[in-house]
Amino acid sequence: MGNVLTPTQKTAKAQRIAAAAGKLFQTHAFSDISMTMIAQRADVAKGTLFNYYQTKENIFMTLLLEGYQNYFRQLITWLAAKSALTPAQLKAYLLAETQALITQHTTLVRLNALRGPVLEAHADRSQTAAGRRDLYAVNRRLGETLADKLPGLDAQTAAHLFVVQSAIISGFMNLAGLDHFNHTALAADFPAFQINLEREACQTFGFYLDGIFKEELFYES
Repeated sequence: MGNVLTPTQKTAKAQRIAAAAGKLFQTHAFSDISMTMIAQRADVAKGTLFNYYQTKENIFMTLLLEGYQNYFRQLITWLAAKSALTPAQLKAYLLAETQALITQHTTLVRLNALRGPVLEAHADRSQTAAGRRDLYAVNRRLGETLADKLPGLDAQTAAHLFVVQSAIISGFMNLAGLDHFNHTALAADFPAFQINLEREACQTFGFYLDGIFKEELFYES
């Protein structure tokens, strides 16, 4: 009975395992990471690892969903401390956050690009559904906080802005590298295939924001 963990201890161990996987993902491709590597990095037995996560997809789906919840909470904290924003100020803030998401939260955006084509194949359906419900609740709070700072902006529309932001980033990431194969440059000149993720994602999201603000607030950029 001495080895029985409390719920708090179990949660802490699950978080330690997920954190270890996240560290590996900073220097390895998803396909190169094994459950054995994660167990070794987390300093747990491989059998113990499977008591918490049946697949590595489960681990990385957890990192993705909890990572976005934490990111949204940071935005809520920042926005809650601000007074009312103009559409131009909000656009500048959202584009700066898009740039920061790409450059400072690279693990998160890489995982999001893997969600549909890779992670969902072997992630646990019920765990994922529960995680998405939690994420939806935080996203809704973010939308309400944002709408409170810009009178006239609907809370649901405000929450959806971050879904569109994520989709734009993931879309460009999945199309980047058409001039490479398996991380090696192809013996061809494909300048039109080259993508500047940071610049083009911000530019596209900026166009989208102008359209939303004109529609919702009759704002002229």
